[in-house]
Amino acid sequence: MTVTIGAFSTNRLNAQPFGYEGVARTGLTARTFRISGLLTPAEWQTLVSEYNSWRSTRITDQDTLLSGVVGTTISVTITTTNNLSVSGLACWFAEPPTGEQAGVYVSATATLVDAAQALQVLLRTKEKERQRTEADLPNLGTVTLGSRVVTLTKPMDTRQDGPNVALTATGVSYVTGPLAAHKVRQIEGYISSGTYTDLLSWYDTTIAAVPLSTSWFPISPPSATAEVIISGGVKSTRYNVSITALQII
Repeated sequence: MTVTIGAFSTNRLNAQPFGYEGVARTGLTARTFRISGLLTPAEWQTLVSEYNSWRSTRITDQDTLLSGVVGTTISVTITTTNNLSVSGLACWFAEPPTGEQAGVYVSATATLVDAAQALQVLLRTKEKERQRTEADLPNLGTVTLGSRVVTLTKPMDTRQDGPNVALTATGVSYVTGPLAAHKVRQIEGYISSGTYTDLLSWYDTTIAAVPLSTSWFPISPPSATAEVIISGGVKSTRYNVSITALQII
């Protein structure tokens, strides 16, 4: 069995290198390769040099969660051992090389991790954190505006333009105004189908036509804030929107 890490190579391992790190019960694990063996001083120097070269570039990479890409990696090849092998696999160092003198050799260890799998775990962990937070929120349903679907984060139904109550000069209550009220929907939530541009188009189209009785008519324009979320392991922008609509009597 021969292990090659960049320009470093050795066939003097004292343990099989294949393993995993992470939380197995959730599947959030990534392949690791723990290199442990006796190296000549020249091999040890090459291994340390490969680590230093990788580190000097990796440390300048953009934050992995922000970029969503693996960034700087080092190539790992392991010839077949126990019917397992990898060839030219892009990896990160999970633990830097360490070594102790063992006679004329250096007893060295280093651990690398499959960069693509580690990134997948990182993104999926962040996604699960968001899902756990949202699991504590009540299910308020959705509302459809044209073909755009908004998942509600607040109850939307309320009333406005109802009667007023005042006092006479002698301190007796009396009611003024209509004995009815408009049904109003104060819609707040995030767009789960369609885009914010679609919602603006729906608003423009709706206010350009005379509303029919019982139809819902927007009485305030849409507004939005944006946040980056991870869904299915992919970063995307989610729009949190608000708009108020009134039912025509």
